[in-house]
Amino acid sequence: MRSSQNPKAVNAFAIEPVHAWLSVFLTIQLKTQLTRKCILFISKMLVRPCFRYHSCPQPYSGLSFGLVLFLASHQFVFSDTIRDPAELLSEVSVYGTTGTILEQPKNITIIDRQAILKAPSNSLIDLLSREANITLRSQTGHDKYGGVDIRGMGDSYSSNVLIMVNGVRLNAPDLSGADFSTLSLGQIERIEIIRGGGGVLYGDGAVGGVVNIVTRGAKHTSAEIYNSYGSFDSFDSRLNAAFNNGDLSASLNAAHYQTDGYRDNAFLDKNQLSSQLAYQVNQAIELQINFRIHDDEYGLPGPVDYSDIDNPDLRRQASTPYGGGETHDYTGGIGSSLDWGQWGITKLKLAYRYRDNPNQTANYWALNQIIQPWKNSFDHRELDIRHQLNFATGPISQDWNVGYYQRLGSVSRRENGRNEPNQSRLKQADFDNQSGFINTQWSLPIPIILNAGYRHDSFALQRESKQYDQVCSYVPVFPFEPLDCENHWLSLNPDNQHWHSFAVDTGLTWNINDQLSWYGSYNHSYRNPNPEELVLSADDIQPQRGQNWETGWRLNTEHRDELSLALFRMRNQQEIYFDNSINRNYEDATLRYGLELSGRFQPIEAISVTGNFGYINARFENTGLKVPLVPELKGQIGLLWHATARLSVSVSAEYIGSRSNGANIVPTVNAPKLEAYQKVDLKAFYQWGGAEVFAGINNLFNDFYSTSAYGSDFYPMPERHAYVGLTYTFPNSGE
Repeated sequence: MRSSQNPKAVNAFAIEPVHAWLSVFLTIQLKTQLTRKCILFISKMLVRPCFRYHSCPQPYSGLSFGLVLFLASHQFVFSDTIRDPAELLSEVSVYGTTGTILEQPKNITIIDRQAILKAPSNSLIDLLSREANITLRSQTGHDKYGGVDIRGMGDSYSSNVLIMVNGVRLNAPDLSGADFSTLSLGQIERIEIIRGGGGVLYGDGAVGGVVNIVTRGAKHTSAEIYNSYGSFDSFDSRLNAAFNNGDLSASLNAAHYQTDGYRDNAFLDKNQLSSQLAYQVNQAIELQINFRIHDDEYGLPGPVDYSDIDNPDLRRQASTPYGGGETHDYTGGIGSSLDWGQWGITKLKLAYRYRDNPNQTANYWALNQIIQPWKNSFDHRELDIRHQLNFATGPISQDWNVGYYQRLGSVSRRENGRNEPNQSRLKQADFDNQSGFINTQWSLPIPIILNAGYRHDSFALQRESKQYDQVCSYVPVFPFEPLDCENHWLSLNPDNQHWHSFAVDTGLTWNINDQLSWYGSYNHSYRNPNPEELVLSADDIQPQRGQNWETGWRLNTEHRDELSLALFRMRNQQEIYFDNSINRNYEDATLRYGLELSGRFQPIEAISVTGNFGYINARFENTGLKVPLVPELKGQIGLLWHATARLSVSVSAEYIGSRSNGANIVPTVNAPKLEAYQKVDLKAFYQWGGAEVFAGINNLFNDFYSTSAYGSDFYPMPERHAYVGLTYTFPNSGE
């Protein structure tokens, strides 16, 4: 229809997106010889061989030429700085909700771009773990195989905390959870943390909480480069660029990171590239397209025996010096937004993801270090369509949100993956998860807001195990000697599963005055067993159910100071866990209750203070046994001091209480606990024009700590380490 009416419009529509992406590659003006050298340096780093043992795929090979030309024609403005004011909660909404944060009956935290810039953090999981009742989990000391636990989910955090990127799930449909190493801090605009059950709006696995990571769009044409070097021979290089001409915008993020790691065989080499394109067709229609590419190679150092953890030399040694793997993770998506005027807005997301993860694990308890090659892979498609409608019935304003979600795909795990007869095994599953939901928010003529919602979920799965064996035909008479033998994959125990689950959400918010509000809520959440759990599970395994009660108060002053207090109680039934042999449901319900206190203050113009405190009592309801790997107490205080017009200093101090060992899942086991620890991080910035020089020290007082342990097997975290770096933002001609 468009071509018959206006052929020129079709050509413009086809050419403009191409021009936008080319502009991102080709449009930053070189102004100094130093800038040229910086760009050439980052270009070389992005196209260098990224793996120690193999040549990596080269999705970045075109960047060396592109990045140099990239700096050619347009004018730019400076990006955000740590001196910009923080976002007001009264002006921010989170994905999936209607209204602002202050209208939601949940404890929600926003980490905006300014908070990301000023935090003395080098990784995403470290940044997240500074917030109330969010606990760092890692076995490597960096983002690979690391994550965050919200509200004390313990060892099942990877399946009970939902991580999304722009509203699309980052959690894998297996036991690995979300791979935070596929993201860099440089590409993040904002992080939304919604604590507690969120099954109505977000679906399966939104039990302990939801984290939605919003990547940086193209607010204006801009570009910046980032380079840092630190302890353990760690190098971090990033490029962020954006193009915006009004109706059309595009952004690009490229990053390379490498480190030898704190321990032997804890290295990580990764490359990633992501981009977003948005086109405003007219006032009613917007189209989006995006992709993300990630490749890495890493080592797996294995655990350290409890008897060696106090020895600084022994705890850095690898118990699995040959363990490791690589990841190839590719994601793409398209989306649209259609404004129907008084009939509401329809938003559509379509996404596809493929990940291939060949790895090698070693039996660290065996003297001969037997190497077992494995290969995990999955691919899945997602469809998310939502319609939002707002109207008034007399003095009552109503917001309605209805939607449909589907994720379908396949998961496979190949053990001893070299097709060895009588050794190699293949476990695979095909799944189809569909759900529909409705959610509403009513603003009454009195200062009260009501929320309610419901979701119905259907999860179907077909699973199968295969073994690679030699199959022979035999002579039909004694002594029955074989005639012919061939190797085949033999199917073992095919099985089908189909479950139905539901989520309910109700809440009330009372705006007592312009600064103080109270809220209360109840929700019912669920978690389906993921396909990899079902590959090795009890025959009677069932979906997990949970109930969450929460109440809280929020205070926001006219001086932009904030204070919040939340109290919660969570009870999960049939919680899914691994008992060291198979996945099954706990017979006993788990009970968690606690509080979260958070604040942000600016006593004087040059100083900003943030702080939070969290308490969790996580136990089995009948036995009283503690849920393993959950600290009861956690606190953090941060300070940002603008010492001069150009110099700023950021300090963060954390306390994390002791936690029960991951092996203590029955009363008869009493493995050594993980001791409490304190960690202080420091970072200084010096800004001059478009350049910012920074230096920092993490774990300033060199405290030993571990976030994971099973029996006598402990996974030590990095000791004191330092870094230094430079960020340069390209200015426009007026600056």
